[in-house]
Amino acid sequence: MITKVADVATLVAAGKADPKPVFGEIRAFAASGDWKVREVAATVLVELSKKHPDAVIAELRTWSRASDENVRRASSEGLRGLARTRFESVVPILETLNADASPYVRKSVANLLRDGGKKNPMLVLDTCERWLRISGGDANTRWIVTHGLAKIRETEPQKVAALLVPLPEKKPAAKRAPARKQ
Repeated sequence: MITKVADVATLVAAGKADPKPVFGEIRAFAASGDWKVREVAATVLVELSKKHPDAVIAELRTWSRASDENVRRASSEGLRGLARTRFESVVPILETLNADASPYVRKSVANLLRDGGKKNPMLVLDTCERWLRISGGDANTRWIVTHGLAKIRETEPQKVAALLVPLPEKKPAAKRAPARKQ
């Protein structure tokens, strides 16, 4: 059973030469029912992105729209290295995942926001502000943003607080009394 990157050293070596032929096998790992195998898939993607960032980003853009939440999560987790160094390049994939129904995926997206916020806090804040505005206060998006801004909150408390101001509750429409007959 595959439980660590060393178990797929040949796959990693082949992917470093040309990642396209190995993406199918990595995707199968990402869809595994075994979380250890899924973690190996994400780690392999991080390794391949060091040498072929554009090819990995292009592939993960497709994965981010998969019906399988494990594959969608891998599309996020596989970007961990790039989120730290080139956050702007991963934003288009995160845009696809920013309201995901799966808590497994949402946690990963929030983690990438935290990673990206270390070097690009203003870009992460701008991205989160846009997501909240476009989503109309979607609960899934709000969860991602709230958790993703945890570290930025320490250095930019006012900006984060302004962004996370509670949305006004929608009040039910007032009922009108039936018109009186005269």
